[in-house]
Amino acid sequence: MGEPYVDAKGRRYGNMLGQPMMVFEGDVTELQAAHRKGLERELTIIPYVHAMFSTGNDEANRRVFMEEDADSLNLVGLAVRGSKKAVDKAIKGLSLHA
Repeated sequence: MGEPYVDAKGRRYGNMLGQPMMVFEGDVTELQAAHRKGLERELTIIPYVHAMFSTGNDEANRRVFMEEDADSLNLVGLAVRGSKKAVDKAIKGLSLHA
């Protein structure tokens, strides 16, 4: 939903989700590892950073996202879209959210 997000390095991400999904959990280090693997495998990634939850609208979300360190996003969530095999490799080690 909405326009794709762009980080401070100009990398484009997927649109925010509006469809069913499976939710996995991990700490920030595990989410950052899945993010890196997803980028390496050229998967569609939709990152959710902590600062986005202090804003009230999409424009402000994009601004705080752009201000993040693109190599060390303060991730609280991450959606990954692609082939099952590639996604499974990217999220290896994460647990299904309880």
